[in-house]
Parts: sequence; C-alpha cells; structure tokens
Amino acid sequence: MRYSCTAISAALLLACISPAAAEDEPRWSLSSSVNYSVGDYGTGKDTTFIYVPFTLGVKPIDRFTIGLTIPYIYQTGETVVITGGGVAVRKNKQSQLGTATQNQVTSTEQGLGDVLLKGQYVLLEETSVLPEIAPYLKIKFPTADSNRGLGTGEFDETVGVDLSKTLFPRFVSYVTLAYTFIGSPAGSSFDNSFGWSVGAAYLVAQPFSVFAFLDGSTAISSGQANPLEVRVGADYRLTQALKIFGSVSRGLSDGSADWGASVGLALRF
Repeated sequence: MRYSCTAISAALLLACISPAAAEDEPRWSLSSSVNYSVGDYGTGKDTTFIYVPFTLGVKPIDRFTIGLTIPYIYQTGETVVITGGGVAVRKNKQSQLGTATQNQVTSTEQGLGDVLLKGQYVLLEETSVLPEIAPYLKIKFPTADSNRGLGTGEFDETVGVDLSKTLFPRFVSYVTLAYTFIGSPAGSSFDNSFGWSVGAAYLVAQPFSVFAFLDGSTAISSGQANPLEVRVGADYRLTQALKIFGSVSRGLSDGSADWGASVGLALRF
C-alpha cells in the first residue's frame, strides 16, 4: 500500500473518489482511516504498518483546497521507512541486521508520523470533452522520530496533477501523475520518485459506489523493485455530510506490500 497520494491523495482521502461531484462542495472536511499493510518489500523480512491519518481540509476560495494531515504510525521492523513518495528500503539498516538477527528480532515502534500539507487548485473544470485538471503541491514535514525508524528526518516535496472525467452516467475515470523529491537521511541515498495511479469509480446505486485503482511508482531505494499494486473498494454515503469507505490492496511486485486493507470515515461541512 502506498502511503503517498493517493490512496493517501486519494490514499489520503479516499472519500473524494465517489462520483458525487454534482453536489455543492462544502468548505470544510474531516477524515480519518485505518490503513493496514504487511509485506517484505524484497528484504526477506515482513514489515507491518498501521497508518492512521487525520486530515482537515478547507476550501478558502472556489477551486482551491488546502489539506493538513497528521498521521499516527505503528510499525514492526526497521528495514523500510515511509517517505513522501511511498515505502523505501533502508539499505543501511538491512545491512546492519545479520540474517540470524533478522529471523529472530522484530522491533516495534509507534508514534507521530510525518505531517503532510497539500494545496490543490482546479485549473480546468470538466467539460463534455476535457477532463477536470487539478494540479497540486504536497510537502512532507519531518515530524516523525527518525531515530525510531518512523520517518527519514527529511523534507519531501511532491508536485502532481489529478485528472478526472465522467465517461458514462455513473462512471468516472481517474488519473494521477506525481513526482516526489525525496530527502535522503545521513548514510542513505534515496532516489526521487515518479508515481502514477489510474482507476475508475462506479455509482452502483445512490448512495453506494465501488472503485478500482492500479497504483505504481519508480523505486526510491536502489535495488528495490518498482512498487505496483491493485486496490479495490467501496464507499457508502450515510448522510449528505458523512460517508464511510474501505478498500483492500494486493501487491503486484516486490516493491509493494503483499496485502493491505483500509477503512475510514469522511465528514464534509
């Protein structure tokens, strides 16, 4: 499971993928979700993540949205770390842990993750021919404790664009393209990452929608496979202001978690 857009732009706010765009947009939003994933990311040792973001969104003017995300992280293992562009293998930690140690010892850490600030502007609204085009800028602040492996201790910056288009009644397609500048901590050399996501949502019957996405990116750590995963889920609008959503994911490469699941709530007011 990628902890960058997705899922965290969209993965940070899955509540936005329901094709209910015709409704008036409230000025404020609150959302939270519990995201679970497990996999070895090609290291031979499983790492479990529980990522719980709390996101406050505000729309100060038409077309412009600002979102602040404060996450809680629980993780086992120290061979991978969450960055602004996804999960990266920590080569220095992997080499420090001998084979016997990796098989016998699993460290567990939990605490505040890296705070995310995102600004997005709808440059072009959807027309009968053209998709909605919404570029964004996202900054990851190094608030997680890098000494405990909860973050890198460095800033990351992401520039990206979300595109969406209603192809048929009740059927909306989505594309996200993003480039993340990854800060490398001392003793590590991380590469910048290009990420992408393609998918669609279908309004089965008001207020129930289903969606499916294919998410990928270039590897952040040398020798790590490019992450690739498929994600499917649904959301259900309890009221005009409140919805619940959930998804499951399956890694398609060694650079991704083997499995993941997410469930959350989103409130608009």
